[in-house]
Amino acid sequence: MAERFETDALLQSVFKDGYELEAWRLESLYSKSKRHQWNAELDVDWKRFEPDAEILDRRPDLLSRLRAVQELPDEQQTALFHASALFKISQVLHGEQAALMVCGQLVNAVPDMDGKFAAAVQVMDEARHVEVFARYLRAQGVRYPIDPDLQTIVTRLLAERDWEAKCVGMQVILESIALSFFHLGEAIAIEPVLKQFIGRVHEDESRHVAYGILTLEERIPHLPAEARVRLENWAYDAVARIGGRAGKPSFPSQARALADTGIDLGTFFPKLLAELARPDELDFEGIRDPLSETVLPNLLRVGLIPERLLGGYLAQGWRLDPARRAVEDIHTFHPDTRAAREAFRARGVDFSDPVQASA
Repeated sequence: MAERFETDALLQSVFKDGYELEAWRLESLYSKSKRHQWNAELDVDWKRFEPDAEILDRRPDLLSRLRAVQELPDEQQTALFHASALFKISQVLHGEQAALMVCGQLVNAVPDMDGKFAAAVQVMDEARHVEVFARYLRAQGVRYPIDPDLQTIVTRLLAERDWEAKCVGMQVILESIALSFFHLGEAIAIEPVLKQFIGRVHEDESRHVAYGILTLEERIPHLPAEARVRLENWAYDAVARIGGRAGKPSFPSQARALADTGIDLGTFFPKLLAELARPDELDFEGIRDPLSETVLPNLLRVGLIPERLLGGYLAQGWRLDPARRAVEDIHTFHPDTRAAREAFRARGVDFSDPVQASA
């Protein structure tokens, strides 16, 4: 996992000799953003940091419900959840840097002044988020590298030529996942400093997602068919990578975080994987999935889940109704999901690939 990576971006910049803000909803977001700026250095009481405190309440975490985890000694369970929380926050930090860079590109690329203003103020928000999460992980003394799947998505986003694809990948997908994490984090954050600032980050993030939704739901219906198909496939591929339900595990580098806890991975991982291989026996009650909660509803809202990919989403455990914009998470153990997967296998189709899934 590289600590640094580079990508070339062939970006079209649009200069507009017209300075009136015309889209009142985006103008409202920009105005609200100006009023709600905060300072990560001065508005967070860093002296309240408690290095030995539990970071997040472990009860909403699926790991806490697995026998492989419950059988560990208490001190190893504590170490495991500490490492898991820091891994998640590390990926959030890397995602915030990606958002900082992508939004800087959007200032150039979006054609209207409203969009430029909204993207510009988001650049400042993202810089603040990078600062606050980097400082927090520095206090914790641990920061994990960017996960390979997240790096793939970020690399593609930065190299994208179309501003619509950047907006889909960042505001509608990655920012929606972050929004769900921050929303949950407000309720489950325990460590005092994290508890102080995560609500502020959540408020910022809700504006960023709103910008993407408002912009794209007006833009996408007017795109040429080829461009729209490309965005639909882009979104599907990102969901398959992040969700881990298309035959490939999501965030595989999380194993490194668990290795840092001193757990005997040779014994622990076979037990863990055996339990996860039987999802119908797991307790998902109250577990919140950001893809089901925010990403897929937002993709439905902007019109990027077509009929041709519904079978592929079903094979990943989501029954979607574009007409009603409804998302039903039936997960991977439902008979309908298993039937959809078997149908793809019978045809020799890799349903993690949007092109094959729609064939």
